[in-house]
Amino acid sequence: MSWNVLATSHEGRRDALLTALRRLGTFRPGGYRNIVVGEVENPRELLDRVREALPTDALLGTALARLLPVDVRVRFDPESPAETLAAAAEPLLDRLAGGSFFVRLERRGLKGRVHSPSVERDIGDRVWRALEGRGHTPRVEFRDPDAVLVIETLGDQAGLVVVDRAARRDYPFVKVR
Repeated sequence: MSWNVLATSHEGRRDALLTALRRLGTFRPGGYRNIVVGEVENPRELLDRVREALPTDALLGTALARLLPVDVRVRFDPESPAETLAAAAEPLLDRLAGGSFFVRLERRGLKGRVHSPSVERDIGDRVWRALEGRGHTPRVEFRDPDAVLVIETLGDQAGLVVVDRAARRDYPFVKVR
């Protein structure tokens, strides 16, 4: 099954989260503890639907820790992930241009094979160079960036999304660690 949404539950609440989210789309366990993935027609619209449901849906409110729409999915080689992941980020670069950004990789699986901080730095360098090549002046900011390139991995699959400041403000469940 393909997926364009990744959600995390509060500890031990994955099944409750699955039950709550199935009302909003097709969801299944993501293969890792507290992880749910789903396929919905419009991931951005789902953010609004979840925000509207949270005040009245006790199950969703007690189970959902985090939810992210996914713009790009790709398989990568764990021996050299940065090249594939940076290439997959290419269609998202315009959303990183003109402001501050950083790269965040949430790795699940591949322990000892993929070192998240090293991959983040490598992809960040590649994104920086690509933005410069397009005539932009990139800035890295970790405290409150204009945008974050978030890469969520499940084994050798990755979902990428740009989370901007407005999304972090408007959807309290769209969190970047």
